[in-house]
Amino acid sequence: MKYFLDTNIYRNLVRDISLKDIKYLANKIQKAENDLGVTSGLPIVVAMELIKHLDETDPHCEECFKALCLVFDHSKKYNKEKNSYHGTFFPPLNVILPKFFFNEDGPFLDIYKVIIALTKDLTENYDINNIKRHQDKIKTVKEQVLFEKKEIFDNLVSHLKELNNGKLDWEYFKNNKVARAKWFREMTTGKTFTFIAEGFMIRAYSIVDRKYQRTQENFKLFYEFHEQFFPAIAMSSLILEQVGHGTLAISNINDKRWNTVMDISMMCGAIFNSKRDNIIFVTEENKMHEFFKLNDMENQIMNLKEYKAFFSL
Repeated sequence: MKYFLDTNIYRNLVRDISLKDIKYLANKIQKAENDLGVTSGLPIVVAMELIKHLDETDPHCEECFKALCLVFDHSKKYNKEKNSYHGTFFPPLNVILPKFFFNEDGPFLDIYKVIIALTKDLTENYDINNIKRHQDKIKTVKEQVLFEKKEIFDNLVSHLKELNNGKLDWEYFKNNKVARAKWFREMTTGKTFTFIAEGFMIRAYSIVDRKYQRTQENFKLFYEFHEQFFPAIAMSSLILEQVGHGTLAISNINDKRWNTVMDISMMCGAIFNSKRDNIIFVTEENKMHEFFKLNDMENQIMNLKEYKAFFSL
């Protein structure tokens, strides 16, 4: 059994302790894992979300640095025979898609391996001054996070333009009651999520530079993807509901609601091979719990209180 902790769980765990106490907490979690016969991994999306805050001007810098130290330290395992550290990681969406549809790693894997190496360098000796030496790489991580949000953002911009004769209007549904009713009806019936799932499949083809066509074979894979990853697909509703209400703030990709894109990527990492590896996702996000339950996956998710109780923290 493997445990996948989301970004806010790590931040919650370190919020009220000092940097020097992180090592003790990491060791305590590792001992509990060993006693219980379970393990954990390094979630790359979580590392990225924490790294993007590692700027001395960022009010969340210290907390995110402490959380990153915990992420790296408690997920690495020591091999006595080889006298070396090793560990597993939970991949982001852009690695999962080509792996699921084509059993290929795709070009993004090497980029994410750099994230793991950077996490190690940043947290070395628990010295927050490490961030000063790696600001260029931290900036690159920020740009990668923005790139991943922008993929879905741009798709939504294109769709809004199609609906409005080529003109972008983020308040389109606010001023069009008939279209708004249809927008929410298609979300309720699940039609919207079918198109989103196909959109992810099309992205998988794009990542490995293949031409997408609808075929019977593709449909079987599409159906399997839709069923397996439905909680993550449905998470897109948090953005789509705001579009339906004509919320102007989401016209800015830096609006906090677009963090949902990273949540979707995290959920995909927790779901991918979850039955094979028996992965438990730990999060306080109520919507994530709701969508896991809708997919009969409530035994694969827990909250912080349950996690602390299970590991005696």
